[in-house]
Amino acid sequence: MRKRLRIYSLMLLAGAFSFAQGQDIKLNDLEYFERQGLNVLVYNNLFTGGFNDEKNAGIEIIHHGVRTSQGGAVRLSSTPEQWDLVPDVTRRTVNKASNSIESVLAYKDFGFESRVVVSAKGQKIQISVFLDKPLPKELEGKAGFNLEFLPSQYWNKTYLTDGRINRFSRYPVTNTITLPNSEKAKQYKGYRTYDDRGTERFVEPLPIESGQSFTLAPEDPERMLKVSSQDSEILLYDGRVLAQNGWYVLRSLLPAGQTGEVLTWDIDINTIDNWIREPNIGFSQVGYLPGQRKVSVIELDKNDKVLETAALYKLEEDGSQKEVFSGSIVPWGDYFKYHYVKFDFSEVNKPGIYYIKYGEQKTNNFIIADNVYNNITDATSDIWIPIHMNHMFVREGYRVWHGEPFKDGYLQAPPNTDHFDLHWQGPTTDTKYEALELIPGLNIGGFFDAGDFDIETGSNISVVQNLVRIWENFKPLRDKTFVNQEQRYVELHRPDGIPDVLQFIEHGTLNLVAQAENIGHMA
Repeated sequence: MRKRLRIYSLMLLAGAFSFAQGQDIKLNDLEYFERQGLNVLVYNNLFTGGFNDEKNAGIEIIHHGVRTSQGGAVRLSSTPEQWDLVPDVTRRTVNKASNSIESVLAYKDFGFESRVVVSAKGQKIQISVFLDKPLPKELEGKAGFNLEFLPSQYWNKTYLTDGRINRFSRYPVTNTITLPNSEKAKQYKGYRTYDDRGTERFVEPLPIESGQSFTLAPEDPERMLKVSSQDSEILLYDGRVLAQNGWYVLRSLLPAGQTGEVLTWDIDINTIDNWIREPNIGFSQVGYLPGQRKVSVIELDKNDKVLETAALYKLEEDGSQKEVFSGSIVPWGDYFKYHYVKFDFSEVNKPGIYYIKYGEQKTNNFIIADNVYNNITDATSDIWIPIHMNHMFVREGYRVWHGEPFKDGYLQAPPNTDHFDLHWQGPTTDTKYEALELIPGLNIGGFFDAGDFDIETGSNISVVQNLVRIWENFKPLRDKTFVNQEQRYVELHRPDGIPDVLQFIEHGTLNLVAQAENIGHMA
């Protein structure tokens, strides 16, 4: 057993330092770094400050066609959440001569700026953080440079920290502590966005590992990379401890009382020689009507050779497959890092099951038939709309989508309140209610904003208007949802004798009428 472990350790260590020797990394005309199989973006996408967990901003790594890393920036917490502060990028300078991009990151709430310089050094990327002034006292032990890695691309893979072997866990199992709220870095607009359950303490993840060198996924050539630092300790965190959309985070704290170049990371990213991304063949997953135009758009790696033709195959009832059409590939052009071509198979109009084949790549199957659009809205009306019904207990079989939300009702927002997610109050309450007074009767009807548990009146009005137009123009009689307003109860896939669209219209209208009756207008 010891011999096996020793052999395995040697294999991993050997893999950790066998990065492919290929092209140097260059700064291209689109202002990001690249070599074949690798793109490194440097604040090409900015943090918006509205939703701070977009996972598509800062320094980003696209590794063999997959964005595996993002969020590279000076941050104020180890595993930033949605409403944690993000820096403004006040200046971004691209220097082709030095093969570098310099960005100034500012936290205006603290009067704190840092300069992040990303350079291509042969086959490595170097990230350096500069401070013109020492770190503000209130950010000591909080401000650090973070780079986040997508869990689904690394879980169950191994990593080495200064040669120590470990494995990324499928689920977050790291240790945490709680700290007094007074030690929490300021969040969005000064609000606390976490529920401390009355303890006046917040949860702080502890690092999983620490060292000056991390090699990730040495067993996977498409994901292997090494992050090292000569001047800073690197810490590994699991952001999923605090948020389901959290990523793995590598982080180094900025030192107190120092100026100049205070932190440097070297990142060696493995690439496979002559790697070319597989063609991405676009088609209608719904299917096609026999007589409609049918054009597939194919997205290609810019290093890929464009083929002359693509083919359409038909699946027969006995499982056999037969090529029924071959057509020319027509160029469309470039868009950012990809090249696009088109394949027109409109002349195929015989009903059946088909797939497209371009070179060795083929699509999932799709249908050509007169009825492909017949049931296209059923999933929306049977599931998507009812699970977004606010103020209702919503059940599907053994599953409860959500209980009855906001049973206690709603409070009047104080004047001059700027809250989350577009919720704000002007200089007056514009109602007869005092600040923070309970407004009766509003906890009825309405639909959640998509993906959230809040309710946007403007969106709710649009939903009701669209549903009314659907009824007036088409009168769909589909009835697959049980809705009982008295019981505040909704059950999916259970007919109740009333067309669902009419019940959805009623539900949205109930909330709008409640606003008009109780506050005199729609908020």
